[in-house]
Amino acid sequence: MAKRLFILRHAKSSWSEADKSDKDRALKAKGISDIVNTAMRLASKLQGIDLIITSSANRAVHTAILFAETIGFPPQRIQIEPMVYQADEKELIDLIKSLSDDYQCVMVVGHNPTLTYLVNRFLANSFHELPTSGLVGIEFDINRWDEISADRVSSAFTSFEGDV
Repeated sequence: MAKRLFILRHAKSSWSEADKSDKDRALKAKGISDIVNTAMRLASKLQGIDLIITSSANRAVHTAILFAETIGFPPQRIQIEPMVYQADEKELIDLIKSLSDDYQCVMVVGHNPTLTYLVNRFLANSFHELPTSGLVGIEFDINRWDEISADRVSSAFTSFEGDV
């Protein structure tokens, strides 16, 4: 058996509304088109997602919804998890390890630098920064989520549609 994990950084967001908090920032038009393009291009690789977990930040929730709509994923299976917004790498790993083993394929939508640290923990070739709308897919040769580790990675891919 295998478990698949997709890590998606939120799409490009706007800094133009100075009165909005970081958590409330909206997506830019470029971010919207980038995330839809990423989802359309990778839809066949993304079949079988059981759950999408997203940060509660507006830009992450909007990214998750756009992505789900584009690949035909039911929006009611998007779980907004407030702790993802400011989580560090260890907290995200703990969240993933606590997932129900009934889920075979899960996507996490969140923020840098935490997502870059998280994926670099598992990838043989690390990278400097996961860009906006960047997606990493990792397959683990495990039966339970609490078994995830770098030495259990069986395959991985990266896709960077946005800014690199």
